Amino acid sequence: MSHLEDILRDALAGRAATVEDDGLVHPVPEPRRSWPVRWRAPLAVAAAFAVVAGGLLVGVRGLAPTPAPSDPFQPVLAAPVEQVWPGAVHTIPAEGPGGVAFTPADVADGAVVGTGQQETILRYDLTRRAFNVVATVHTYTSHLVAGQGHAAWWADGAIWSAPLTGGEPRRVAPAGTSPGSLTGLAVAGGMITWSTVEAGIQSVPLSGGPVARMPGSAGYTLMEWPWAGRAPDRLVDLRTGTWSTAPTPPGRTVWFGCGPEWCADLLEVWRRDGTITRRLPGRPTSRLWGSHVVHLVQQDAAGTRASTLYDVPSGRAGQIVSGAEGVQLGDEVTWFRQGGTLTVIDMDALR
Repeated sequence: MSHLEDILRDALAGRAATVEDDGLVHPVPEPRRSWPVRWRAPLAVAAAFAVVAGGLLVGVRGLAPTPAPSDPFQPVLAAPVEQVWPGAVHTIPAEGPGGVAFTPADVADGAVVGTGQQETILRYDLTRRAFNVVATVHTYTSHLVAGQGHAAWWADGAIWSAPLTGGEPRRVAPAGTSPGSLTGLAVAGGMITWSTVEAGIQSVPLSGGPVARMPGSAGYTLMEWPWAGRAPDRLVDLRTGTWSTAPTPPGRTVWFGCGPEWCADLLEVWRRDGTITRRLPGRPTSRLWGSHVVHLVQQDAAGTRASTLYDVPSGRAGQIVSGAEGVQLGDEVTWFRQGGTLTVIDMDALR
């Protein structure tokens, strides 16, 4: 048995004997804009998703000389997310027109865009405080995103779009036979841009036109706009078409997620060029969200636990809600229901 296997075996045995359920629910939705699994170091995947007794994670770092801490919790909980990022948090009705349950998917152009029981694409205007129907689809949809006055989504093996003001859905282009074929989708720069497992990066103007495929992009995944990448270290800026190499995390062999500039493991986050390293103020529960946010479990000296979002570049953290249950994490939005309302957190606004 290897040294790393010994560490995992001992850590799992010790944790299973002592840990109690933290009471937090940590669903992991289908990734939309993050790196695919093949981007991450194989051992990191096994370590980062080892779940013991109700959601607490056990893993190993790539820097062998540094031992894992005995207590990763913090003496002070983060301030509420609405205080840290007041423009990022929106309270909206939990039901759309006709009393259908509303599922948020993105925040764009002063509105929350989402689905109404998978039969309609809906938009909730944050100024007028009212819903409008973007499109009626009558089929399963996924990867819904919005921007620049349009919504785009995957359905029935293709990318579709419609104006946010409402209109007939337009079939943009084929995009695989299942939602898993699509590895990224964005509406930005006057284009609808997406990546698939088979075909790399493709785009089409919002106004319509032929589909353009970026030469040499096979195997590349659309991350947060405008970056796409290919494991382990290739990047392309889609605004300029500039290809580059991102440095592999220096001195590290284990991590659970990397974006264009930042990486994270179960203890720390660091800039890919090695110039900045920060200790995580809590215990991470899954992957990087939107290439820049880590979801943490925090616990103060009194034993109170909280669900917290940590923005990697700024080093700021905001508590979602103490003792949260049913929090839905996502690359574009994180949300949860309380009675007849939804609290929607715009992940792009956590900067």
